[in-house]
Amino acid sequence: MNDILEYFDIPNSCKVSKKLDKKEFIENFQLNVNDRKVLSKVIERITLEYLLNQDTINISTFSDEEKDYSEIAIIKVKITDKSKLKTINKIIQEIPYPLIVVYQCESEISICISSKRINKSDSSKLVVEEDHFTDWINLEELNDLDIEFLNNLKSSQHSFVDFFSFYESYLKLVIAYNVSKYSGSIKKSDNSKEILSEIHKVELQISELKNKIKKETNFNDKVGLNIKLKKLNDNLKKLKSSL
Repeated sequence: MNDILEYFDIPNSCKVSKKLDKKEFIENFQLNVNDRKVLSKVIERITLEYLLNQDTINISTFSDEEKDYSEIAIIKVKITDKSKLKTINKIIQEIPYPLIVVYQCESEISICISSKRINKSDSSKLVVEEDHFTDWINLEELNDLDIEFLNNLKSSQHSFVDFFSFYESYLKLVIAYNVSKYSGSIKKSDNSKEILSEIHKVELQISELKNKIKKETNFNDKVGLNIKLKKLNDNLKKLKSSL
């Protein structure tokens, strides 16, 4: 498919395709100097592609004291520098809806799902709890896992119980895709998020320890660090096998 959004197969009743002016972000949100620079120099275009609510799709709203999933927006953002993704996402997440964001840099895309809760000091605002990005997917060089993931984006394959369930289903898909890099298959699981988080934590510890070993000149200390490294690698292998 030429357009990544076609994989979502969202009903036309939800289609908006409205360009969001960068000036709106400057005027309505509290952006610091660096945010404004990134908005100006790195973000090429922001488009509200779809807005899903009770008027446009047959899904119920969901709200409680902590969450407000009355509607979901699907946003597409074209950027020029992948290294600025987290800063860019912080800006985009100022939009006061649960968002499914498709970031595109040339032929590569990354999808972001960010869990949000109601701001207790201002109930009209939502606060991001955590962000989940897919790795960058080169649409011109798709492997089998990429294709399976993209085919699973189809909206009809996700829960229509309510908007929170619908959104959580996409979140689980993103996590399952990230996990597939270790497990070799895309399979949704309730504990995948925690295991994946632990894997990333151990991988970071391994990277830091390897750098420390390179700089260590004392032989005995170097042996001790290598023993720690072996234990971390064993733990990493165990975590991956549990996926």
